Amino acid sequence: MGNLWQDIRYSARMLLKKPAFTIVAVVTLALGIGANTAIFTVANAVLLGSLPYRNADRLATVWESHFTGTHESQNTINLGNFFDWKEQNTVFEDMAAYFDNTINLTGDGEPEEVPRQIATTNLFSLLGVDAMIGRTFDEDDGKPGRERVAVISYSLWQRRFGGDQTVVGRKVRLNNLDTTIVGVLPPSFSWHIRKGSMTRKKAEIWSPWQVSNDLRQRQGRFACAVARLKPGVTRVQAQADMDRIAAQLSQQYPDFDTNWGVNVVPLRDQFTGEIKTGLWVLIGAVGFVLLIACANVANLLLARAASRQKEIAVRVALGAGRWRIVRQLLTESVLLSSIGGAIGVLLAWWGTDALIALSPAELIGFSAVRIDSTVLLFTVGVSVLTGILFGLAPAFDALRQDIHSVMKESGKNTGGSARSHRIRSGLVVSEFALALVLLVGAGLLIKSFGRLMQVDLGFNSTNLLTMKVSLPLTKYADDRKCIDFIRQTVEGLRDLPGVEAVGAINWMPFAGPHAGTGVHIEGAPELPSSQQPSTGVCVTDAGYFAAMQIPLKRGRLFTDREASDMRHVVVVNEKFVEKLFPDEDPLGKRVTIDMKDENAPCEIIGVVGDTKHLSVEGEPEPMAYWPHPELVYSSMYMVIRTSKSAATMAPGLREVISRLDPDQPIADIQTMDSLVGKSVARSRFSMIMLGVFAGLAMLLAAIGIYGVMAYAVAQRTQEIGVRMALGAQKKDVLVLVVRRGMALAMSGVGIGLAGSYILTRVMKSLLYEVSATDTVTFVATSILLVVVAWLACYVPGVRATRVDPMSALRYE
Repeated sequence: MGNLWQDIRYSARMLLKKPAFTIVAVVTLALGIGANTAIFTVANAVLLGSLPYRNADRLATVWESHFTGTHESQNTINLGNFFDWKEQNTVFEDMAAYFDNTINLTGDGEPEEVPRQIATTNLFSLLGVDAMIGRTFDEDDGKPGRERVAVISYSLWQRRFGGDQTVVGRKVRLNNLDTTIVGVLPPSFSWHIRKGSMTRKKAEIWSPWQVSNDLRQRQGRFACAVARLKPGVTRVQAQADMDRIAAQLSQQYPDFDTNWGVNVVPLRDQFTGEIKTGLWVLIGAVGFVLLIACANVANLLLARAASRQKEIAVRVALGAGRWRIVRQLLTESVLLSSIGGAIGVLLAWWGTDALIALSPAELIGFSAVRIDSTVLLFTVGVSVLTGILFGLAPAFDALRQDIHSVMKESGKNTGGSARSHRIRSGLVVSEFALALVLLVGAGLLIKSFGRLMQVDLGFNSTNLLTMKVSLPLTKYADDRKCIDFIRQTVEGLRDLPGVEAVGAINWMPFAGPHAGTGVHIEGAPELPSSQQPSTGVCVTDAGYFAAMQIPLKRGRLFTDREASDMRHVVVVNEKFVEKLFPDEDPLGKRVTIDMKDENAPCEIIGVVGDTKHLSVEGEPEPMAYWPHPELVYSSMYMVIRTSKSAATMAPGLREVISRLDPDQPIADIQTMDSLVGKSVARSRFSMIMLGVFAGLAMLLAAIGIYGVMAYAVAQRTQEIGVRMALGAQKKDVLVLVVRRGMALAMSGVGIGLAGSYILTRVMKSLLYEVSATDTVTFVATSILLVVVAWLACYVPGVRATRVDPMSALRYE
């Protein structure tokens, strides 16, 4: 222990004697270790951290899946099927069902629309979550005649009720009905599930759900399910058991369940499925950055070791063992990396906040991202391992020195062994190879994102503002009241200064999933519901298509009369026509869309252009647009096209609604551009982060080759002087230096191209309309790296041309 402390003190003195070297090495390591710590902090929370539920590894979401040859699709479930699963399975302790909606909260402040989850009363007990204050649901909550109750989130308790401890037992107005708050959930609790690419807002209110017999019929799919596996049951066993039940149900209800299966997804996979690949790519990227940083510092240490050969030889001559020298050098490198690691933690502290600010909501969603003991332990481990890694080369180079040859040099600096030069050259080659892999990855993501931003959405998102109005059925139970309120809202918004057009739709593109159902063509043979062609369904008013600037391809749009009274007409998009009427004129044809208890045939009066709805990446789907009276929704989005800044419109929107109903809140006031931006947030995040790491890698690689060439010029000063004294021109010296450096860079580029061709294939799922082996990207990034390498070699080359031959000939 005494020797170790002595080594540490000696190492500290040696580092302080060379402040420039120490600062460069520490900064290089701090960048590499800091980047790794920041990314690991997120990965630890998202991929490794504990979920806020009891025995979360035994929780799984259960979806229905339309048969496509796999179990990967995630469709909402039918409640009749759900209760059969619950009764017949042998693998789950319990199952709960729920669905998301919003509810209007009034009283104790401004009217507010709050995300809500309606859940069977066993949801919280299944998840293993207790209320922080009060209680969760008991099995009788929600039954007819019982008091209406609700459980609220910690965030709503703080925001709306100021953290009042007496909130339990307080009555609030939810959708115009008195409801008693019975519990407040702990701050760690979060429960929101993504379906496909859509992410709903986190629920802040939970209401109990007693599922009626009517909802248990084989008609429609709209709910979600979560289950707790029995101890010892694996996901594979659970999937097999649910496949058995699904097969039985398809025989029992062939019209409804044929070609429908079940998909059991572990809860962790449900949370991380879409982001796992991107996060692993970033983890690999920062790992490459750290390796490049290590190679740079190893080069610095090799150069420093060369200048210390005489010192090391003298210590050996005085009796120091060779392994004692190696230990001393490794101690110096570990001390250096430890200092870099400490500064890296500070950088990661700031960097983690930046990551969270840049990241899409679904990346962080359910996790508390913070630098905790696990992250600190990781950083310590990385720092020590890094110190050993970049310290091995100079340490073992010192071990192999010929002490007698060094002592015979009469005080001259030998400039390091040939082996040392080979190691340094190899490190530079590896730096360029790693840097090129990152540059190619970043280039692919940049090109992919560029393609994504050029996608034709099918509508014009510029100067388009959206807001949502959800009318409580307790107050607007009559369909006519809902229709009139939305119509009056549209008219009021149309009169605002700066408004060019207004429309309404039940589900905005990129704001949430639309309804989907089967469709039957009048006169065609009847098919079982499971075999019927399907279509998406949206409900609009007469002004929606004009406000969105969706082009009319054939026929006409809704008249004001059709948007006010049921006339059994429908407008469809081109995908609908392509799927159902590939060789026919659809105008005048009648189709029955299965969305109501009593479905009447509707005449197709117009065909509009296809639009993207769920995501920018996704393909347009068949869509049928009904006028509002055909299927009355109490919740509608207003689409407002403006001639001025959308941000200035919000006060006017609230005033229009307040005039119609002072207790009616509005929600989701945002521009369409922001909705589109959220849809591509994951792609933007991956592109930015990999681009930053690739840029850092390129910079470190350039510094590395600059250092090697500058050191080579310093060591060959006498040789260069002799060449120039014998008649060599400056351009000859410049070519000599640059050619040597470019040979290293080109070797690294060659290896990097081979590595990129293999490694970038893992990025396929992150790319849009770009091949993982895109030739243009490979060539462009290679040229960029070669140009950077040339500049890094050119500077020491120019310095070499300025050598004075007479001074060089006297150089020792």
